[in-house]
Amino acid sequence: MTTRSPVRRWTAAVLALLVGLSTVSGCSSTGDGKVSPPKSSSPKSSSSTPADVTAAGGPLVGDPTLVADEQQCAAAQGNAPWYPTIAAFEVHDSDRTHRYGCAHFLGAPSNNQVFAYGSSQVYTTPYNIVDRGPNELYVYGGGYGDQGASGSFVSRVEPGTYNEVWRRVLINTDATGEWDYPGVLNVLADGSLVVIYGYHIARIDPVNGNVLAQTTLPTGQSAPRDTAYNGYDALPDGTIIAKTVNRQPGCTEQGFSAFLDCPDPSAAPPSVLVAIDPRTLQVLSQVTLPEMMGGRITTTTFNGTGAIYLPGATKLYRYTYQNGAFAPDAGWGPVPYLQNGQTAASAMAVLNDYVVAMTNGGKPTSTPMSVVAVSQSDSGKVASVQPFANSGAKNSFIPSMVSVDPENSRVYAMDAGAGKLAGIDLANGSLSVAWSQDQTTLSFTTLIGPKDQRVLIGTDIPVKSFQGLKEYDTEQVVWRDAKFGTELARSSQLAKMTQGILVTPGYAGLQYFLTADGHVIGLQVGPKPASPSASPTSSGSGSAPASGSPSAPGSAAPSGSAPLSGSAAPSGSPSVSRSASVSGATAAP
Repeated sequence: MTTRSPVRRWTAAVLALLVGLSTVSGCSSTGDGKVSPPKSSSPKSSSSTPADVTAAGGPLVGDPTLVADEQQCAAAQGNAPWYPTIAAFEVHDSDRTHRYGCAHFLGAPSNNQVFAYGSSQVYTTPYNIVDRGPNELYVYGGGYGDQGASGSFVSRVEPGTYNEVWRRVLINTDATGEWDYPGVLNVLADGSLVVIYGYHIARIDPVNGNVLAQTTLPTGQSAPRDTAYNGYDALPDGTIIAKTVNRQPGCTEQGFSAFLDCPDPSAAPPSVLVAIDPRTLQVLSQVTLPEMMGGRITTTTFNGTGAIYLPGATKLYRYTYQNGAFAPDAGWGPVPYLQNGQTAASAMAVLNDYVVAMTNGGKPTSTPMSVVAVSQSDSGKVASVQPFANSGAKNSFIPSMVSVDPENSRVYAMDAGAGKLAGIDLANGSLSVAWSQDQTTLSFTTLIGPKDQRVLIGTDIPVKSFQGLKEYDTEQVVWRDAKFGTELARSSQLAKMTQGILVTPGYAGLQYFLTADGHVIGLQVGPKPASPSASPTSSGSGSAPASGSPSAPGSAAPSGSAPLSGSAAPSGSPSVSRSASVSGATAAP
């Protein structure tokens, strides 16, 4: 594969948004097109070590006294069919909410400090991290074939140090000539590690990494070498639901480059949707979809029936799964959801009776993005809002999906083109903007803590213009009071995160950040020590004051809840943007 110019890398990133991800590389490229090995993120490596890593000075343990309550909370939350732990599934639950209610925020209402510790070992193109309790962490990676990876692997890593305990390499696509494209690793209710990659699914022994079972999956009209399953979801009974993405027949481009550099990417065959037995990994049912659908699938149970939601290029689809068979839901949609000039959405999230998506996941457009909510009961009930319509941005695009909070009927959306992040309320069939803040991210956001004490976590890319997103090497992690949007903490500049993923919560108040150059970084927020000379708004890892927003640890909290308090609007909280263009009751044209 030849080395791509910055312009071509930018174009690749844009087209990759069709699948809910981006491909801007954070690694340096050599003359032969391979990716140079990343530098170690050891805390003592160099004077350029991030301030938060220097401050930590070693591995982080968070607050171990919280672990027992976190385990109890995870066991009680009923997150079928996933293992009862904080992070068993890539975005917590099959509804794809990104809501981790049992995870803690260890910071104070203001004047916080962030500590970070990174692995010295490299996990090439890490994609997601899951746990089987506080003592077991597992990383899936190797799926970005155009960024130096040669095939998928699963690694067990030691909590704290992130040293590798074992690694199971699953395939070498350089040797097989197959497409190397990200799948995912999740933990099923029985504790099984199940990974999907290429057109294969496998169960991995968590103790030693041995492959316990493996199945070759159907590829439909696409040749196996041109087919990948981009993740999977599952119904409450454990039935795994997955679908393919396909590259143009005969093309040899790897990773996301297949959506750019193949002669005619639009010639890719339609996707195949499959149901898989979680115990035997055998295929139970399959159906060919109307088009090649890039966004990941979302599953839920609606009126006692398995429901599968899929975003198409111009319409939102629902399929049912019952009695061992798929069928298009004749009573729901397909729902047109784009306004003129908008591009396709990534995955949908379930918000009580509604499913929610945000547009402009394809190429950048001058049309502001929309958040669209469609009733599961009646697909004719569609609400939409353009939260950043009056931002003045000339471009709009967002590679990732929304986060949703069913308990508070709220959606969290962002737009990297506008450089904005917003909380949006869904009430009485209408969407309205609760708050809007300046923050530029290409990645998912994360919600942690209980209902009245939510904290929103996302990244912030240090660019001041849309063109600045062509190339960047670092980004920060930002913690916000989810109710009001007030900033609680901000990390120093870290090596950029693998795009299309999220900051993943762990036990004891830790969060995990996977870098594009192959490292696992643990993050811990805590109040700064009292100092007469300390500035409450110091740059780098400080935070803005937020009286009345999440409080410091110390008081008793319900089992599994975050030690926060946020029932009143913060004193001096940021002004709320009310300039959004809103529509409700009818579908967008």
